Amino acid sequence: MKFLMAMALASTALLVAGCGGTAGKKGGTLTVLSQGDVDSLDPGYQYYQYDYEALSQPAQRTLYGWKPNLRKPSPDFAASMPKLSNGGKTITIKLKSGVRFSPPVNRVATAADVKYAMERDFLPQVANSYAPVYYGDIVGVKAFTDGKAKGISGIQAPNPTTLVIKTTKPVGVLTTANALTLPGTAPVPKEYAQKFDKGKTSTYGQHVVFTGPYMIPNDRSGKVTGWTPSKRLELVRNPNWDRKTDYRPAYLERIAFLAGNDLSLATRRILSGNGQISGDFAAPPVADFKLALEHYPSQVSFTPGDSYRSITMNTTVKPFDNVNVRKAVAAVIDRNALVATRGGSRIGPVATHYIPPFLPGFQEAGGSKSPYDYMSQPNGNLALAKRYMRKAGYASGRYNGPSLLMVGDDSAPAKNTGEAVQSQLQQLGFKLNYQQVPHEVANSKFCGVPKQKVAICPNWAWGKDFYDSQSMIDPTFNGKNIVPSNNSNLSELNDPKLNAAMDRAERIPDPAGRAKAWGAIDKAVTGLAVQVPWIWDNDVNLRSKNVKAVTNLFNGTWDVAFTSIK
Repeated sequence: MKFLMAMALASTALLVAGCGGTAGKKGGTLTVLSQGDVDSLDPGYQYYQYDYEALSQPAQRTLYGWKPNLRKPSPDFAASMPKLSNGGKTITIKLKSGVRFSPPVNRVATAADVKYAMERDFLPQVANSYAPVYYGDIVGVKAFTDGKAKGISGIQAPNPTTLVIKTTKPVGVLTTANALTLPGTAPVPKEYAQKFDKGKTSTYGQHVVFTGPYMIPNDRSGKVTGWTPSKRLELVRNPNWDRKTDYRPAYLERIAFLAGNDLSLATRRILSGNGQISGDFAAPPVADFKLALEHYPSQVSFTPGDSYRSITMNTTVKPFDNVNVRKAVAAVIDRNALVATRGGSRIGPVATHYIPPFLPGFQEAGGSKSPYDYMSQPNGNLALAKRYMRKAGYASGRYNGPSLLMVGDDSAPAKNTGEAVQSQLQQLGFKLNYQQVPHEVANSKFCGVPKQKVAICPNWAWGKDFYDSQSMIDPTFNGKNIVPSNNSNLSELNDPKLNAAMDRAERIPDPAGRAKAWGAIDKAVTGLAVQVPWIWDNDVNLRSKNVKAVTNLFNGTWDVAFTSIK
């Protein structure tokens, strides 16, 4: 724990240096170099880290947001924190007036637009994966999703600047506003978007409008023209944005997000060039990371990621329906070797479970040590792994079944991690059909799509949705959250006892009680060995010397709405 605190202090020092105490310079173009692209332009679908950095934070006004240096929600489209009544089951939120949609809609956004936004989060055409987790206890959700009601009765807009949410029971992540920071609360104009939400898949993302300081350029009909998938996303100023209603300074005139970059070349371009920062970057390749630390230390920022990386096993694919096989995999994995593929201990400490060190529930889940023998030896233990294989019915201690599908990233450093996992699993006789694919489709087309029947995903990473440990456990291990696409329960774990424990923990309003409950659930999930968490990672961010970059503590990445060119 002392080592982790030292890392956090070092990270904070770099972060403060990046923030600076003076205002940034207005104007200029910032180029963001990335490995992958955003998942979607639709705020109802967006969920992953890069979606926040490129779209949600700079271009949309969610009900609540995350100021760069705070670990608690701040009012964004909302004018103040929620007011509670009826034992916490009625949540009333006052909204700001004068927040306008970008062209071609142009009008003022209202509470009715948030109501429609949250309702469309439940449409199968939108494929939102967290709405059932955090909004499922809103009154009227079941009637709406069953097609028996045209709207959700528990989401009400009595006037343009008042939103009322009624729940069947107190929901801690709503009463604290944590879950109201998610992209799916950004207002969506029904009269404009509804026609795009018809059919099998919503096309609103191709015609999306914005309420934040920036927008994607579009034509007169609203069709976006500033996005070439997997290549370039461009943000320009939203002409309808009113600075007086927003906490973002929005210094930059234009932001270009370039995808498909080789991380080694991108690292060197950023550090030696001008006007550039890292985006969807993971971490630089090891040699370039060493170069950065030796020659450009002031241009490298570390931020605790409040996240973990893991190897997932699909419990619906044999032999991973057998808990002893899964424990064997956990035992054989050399987690220190995997950390080395990403640059060593500066990238983060070896993980022993899921809740990361700076979130409530970490100590309750076991802290930095594990009570399980298969997770207690970070260098791996082949003899122990073979004993578990024999318990699973493999007399030789080695797997002798058919080849298994494993899907991972095709670019370093994740590529190196996946290949290390492949090599380690071969010690137990596993034959793998290892497919390496572009980073941006590894989850959206393979690991997050249950019908693909991917047995192993070696490059899975999960970060908090907000500063509550429910967001580390519930979306990823609750059986009710298994969905056909954009699935975050990669192991497809559906344990009735655990599901019930999570449902009970969701209702706990007391922070200490929540930490205890979610810590205990973390320990129980780790005991099922459905994933092998191997690092609680730090986010590594790079900037050119002339960029005054600001890190957002919540997202762990650069916040382009606060960044400027020197």
